[in-house]
Amino acid sequence: MRVALVVAALFWATATPDSTAIGLEAFPLRIVWDLHISPETEHVTEWLARQGWCWAVEVPPHAAPEQVLGLKNAGFVVVGQIHAHPETRIWHWSRQNMATPDIEAFVTLIRQANEEAPRIQFFMEDDSAGVGFSAAYLRNPPASHAAAKAMFDEYLETAMDAARCFPDVVPWAMAGFAGTSHHYARHGARCIIIERANDDVEDLQTAIAFARGAARQFGCEWGIDLSLWWGVIYGCAHNLPASFYKRHLWLSYISGAQVFRIEGGDLLVTPNGPTCVAGTVAEFASRACVLPPGKADAPVAVLLPQDHGWMTPAYWRTANESWNYARLPYRQGDRGIDGFFGAAFPSSVYAQDPFPKGAYAEEEPPASPFSLSCITPEFAHEPGQVWRAAPPILFGAYKNRRDAYADFTVNGIDPSPYRPMGDTRWGDVLDVITDDATVDAMAAYKVLIILGRVLMTDSLRERLLRYVEHGGSMIWAAGVASPVEDRLVGALIQPELRAGREWQWRNEDFQREAFRYCPVVLNQAGQDGLEMVAKTRSGQPLVLSHRIGRGIVYTCLVPWFEAGHTPLSRLALRLFDEVIRPLQPVVVEGPPAAWTCAKTEEALYVAIANHDDAVWKGNITARNFSESIDCCTDIIENETIGFENNSGGIKIDIDIKPFDVRVLQFKYLKK
Repeated sequence: MRVALVVAALFWATATPDSTAIGLEAFPLRIVWDLHISPETEHVTEWLARQGWCWAVEVPPHAAPEQVLGLKNAGFVVVGQIHAHPETRIWHWSRQNMATPDIEAFVTLIRQANEEAPRIQFFMEDDSAGVGFSAAYLRNPPASHAAAKAMFDEYLETAMDAARCFPDVVPWAMAGFAGTSHHYARHGARCIIIERANDDVEDLQTAIAFARGAARQFGCEWGIDLSLWWGVIYGCAHNLPASFYKRHLWLSYISGAQVFRIEGGDLLVTPNGPTCVAGTVAEFASRACVLPPGKADAPVAVLLPQDHGWMTPAYWRTANESWNYARLPYRQGDRGIDGFFGAAFPSSVYAQDPFPKGAYAEEEPPASPFSLSCITPEFAHEPGQVWRAAPPILFGAYKNRRDAYADFTVNGIDPSPYRPMGDTRWGDVLDVITDDATVDAMAAYKVLIILGRVLMTDSLRERLLRYVEHGGSMIWAAGVASPVEDRLVGALIQPELRAGREWQWRNEDFQREAFRYCPVVLNQAGQDGLEMVAKTRSGQPLVLSHRIGRGIVYTCLVPWFEAGHTPLSRLALRLFDEVIRPLQPVVVEGPPAAWTCAKTEEALYVAIANHDDAVWKGNITARNFSESIDCCTDIIENETIGFENNSGGIKIDIDIKPFDVRVLQFKYLKK
């Protein structure tokens, strides 16, 4: 968040919103390196030029024109970086005791430095940084989710009004929180980049789901920013062992990321050579640049309300809050969102963690001057807003963060055990879209899951009906499903709640669980296409499936999918497993892991990461193949892996080292 190197990989581009294909158009690998260019950084650009995979260099507005134009002469594309919002631009540069840059002059310079349409980062974590919009929630706290959204919309529109003065410029936006992806895209940003690898923000998996979904819904590009900042040591992790970044790069890339943003370009390459992180980026790029174009496999969409304000809840958080710094209390249905993503991405709640080494005896310096875990007096609107989150344990390893920095850097300690990453239950097969998605945008997915407090309008109801009639499967719960939705439910939901104590899935054994549910009235004459999938011991329906046209609607009668003591009922999880697992392109058996898939005309690619400190031993079965497999190769290690071809698919047994990732290529047999 505080330093600026960009690595942008444009490998798979999003389909346009009216496409019914799930695939992404192909682009070559492009790497953009954000650099505070000066005579002192010539060794950086020289190193980049020798690597051969650097497509562009990103520059700030105070860069000297002769140096910017020199990048063009050296063969680099030049990307600009300046805040579009006038007040944010002034605030940002005043904190650095520098003059506010002239946006028109800077845009003119970026035009001169490019042969093609200029690209400019007009948003730099405006949703999360202290000098951006996020501080507005402290100055003028909104009273509701709708009010919080309206405030953010007004801010984005003011910024985009400034950006639209330059219609030839392609506006990019970098967000700190995944949940703001759709807002940036809705207001016209053409590339949405989500910051990750920082204890100020959330996990990688939700960033992929939200950014990729926003890109597909609005027809733009998406990417992942890899921050160097680590608040645990109050410094940057550029010269520590970098397996943490290696896993981010490969999981994002095979998931279809088009931009990787890695902060700290000035730090990453020294006159003596690359640091650990720069070396990891170079190794990644040298292998990724030779891969053929692919399509990320994401057949499932989660539909949220536009004003959801949700983010992965940090495990140290003691209250349920939405809309980041607005800290709005949860509304009905928000716990169900927590529960679903917690099931989809186990361990994701530990990614935003400034306390992996416990409490510090001294809190100066803080983990960050401005973050969800710490707000310092500079950014507080009033004294009561100054605060620090309480660490989950009251003892710790270090006196302060300077001691932590010294220990990690002097001893070269791998931060991986202290920087948790989320696993995946079904793989990275999920995208997130919002309730203004068109029918065509919905049709890109085989399954649509409605979460949160979505308000059913006539327009949304008609779009959902058309989606199902044309072959989609929809999952929703009582809460959004109501007594007026009998056309979709296939039965009449009653306006009352009853207590349940156990449930039966089809003819399986009863499962004990406490929950509430809404009873329904079934058509006594029978309803074509209606099936009771789960029920109470007394025969009351708990899950109904209703066939409509070529599709199906699954209605969970447990409101919002929530149980009394957990954010997701086990009955709802059983339903999600039933519908999602048959769509997984691969089956992974073994300890928890994170995995994702992409397909090309010649091969299936699977990236699987082990986020644990023990060797991962298991197997992967690639199924539903219409092609025969010629060979299976680990493209990182460049080694062939034996496989077994059986009725279940193509199966391999593999080991993965602690905190490492493998990328497997299942190459089709040429006909």
